Amino acid sequence: MIALMLQDALVERIRDLLAGQTLPSKGGLRTEVKVFPQFLPLPGVPEPGETEGTLVFSESLAYGEGDLERNFPCVIVKLDDGTDREEGDPKGTRIGVRILVGVYDETPDCQGFRDALNIVEQIRQCLLSERYLGGKYRLEMPLEWHLFDEQPWPCFFAVVESTWGTGRPLDGGTGRKGDVRNGTCPDIAAALGRE
Repeated sequence: MIALMLQDALVERIRDLLAGQTLPSKGGLRTEVKVFPQFLPLPGVPEPGETEGTLVFSESLAYGEGDLERNFPCVIVKLDDGTDREEGDPKGTRIGVRILVGVYDETPDCQGFRDALNIVEQIRQCLLSERYLGGKYRLEMPLEWHLFDEQPWPCFFAVVESTWGTGRPLDGGTGRKGDVRNGTCPDIAAALGRE
């Protein structure tokens, strides 16, 4: 749950950062940058604010080129991995997060990477200027970013790679009610909707 709460906090911070910002999208329109946790939504899933409907998975929902491009420009906050160290180790718990940036630019000069890098720079400055997130997570250094070597025109991609430090429960060895290890810790129960 700690990793999911970090992901949710990053999604919220990046949505706030990019709110109202528009970039080119398919058909020459300008569209607000969308921010998603972990994956792009399946085709046929309503956009936020659209009428909700029942989604039934079928082969017809497999991604096609148009389905993928409809989500651009976008940022995807992906949880990568986590590591817990021994008690007393100053490195404690570490969570790896990749922030993928995807933009769409149909112009033949292949300069869409500039829009991707502009978003990366905004995210970078935001995270570096306030390295604590939600009072629970601290951005560890180094913060890295890069462009992909292959850019599948008209889509362009960049990524920010980050590691976040956080506290973790101490092993009291009791297994009593309210213990993280048996899933009854009040914070975890609340996150799981078990209250």
